[in-house]
Amino acid sequence: MEERRLYRSFWVAGREFRVYYEYFSEMEHSYPVYPDFVSSPQYTEDGRPFAHFVQEGCPGGICREDGSPEPENCGLCQYFSREAPDAPIGVCTNEYLRKTGQGGS
Repeated sequence: MEERRLYRSFWVAGREFRVYYEYFSEMEHSYPVYPDFVSSPQYTEDGRPFAHFVQEGCPGGICREDGSPEPENCGLCQYFSREAPDAPIGVCTNEYLRKTGQGGS
């Protein structure tokens, strides 16, 4: 079994997310694979969901540029908060999606 190669680590809201390269035989190339927060949600200590900037936008989102509803991805949403301007992983600050009554997971 091939050992995974670390692409990069990201610190977001006090949590570390390690992104590894994975080899895709159909493309004959390795690419970084980010956490899938849709199929495996993870939350901050105060219940806010982590998100990847290219993750599909949700029905409660609002486009940061023109205020239209339901942006196509989280990176375009005014509720997507990044700790650095180019960070690919951030936190959704929309109260509608906040998990209440529990800590992070």
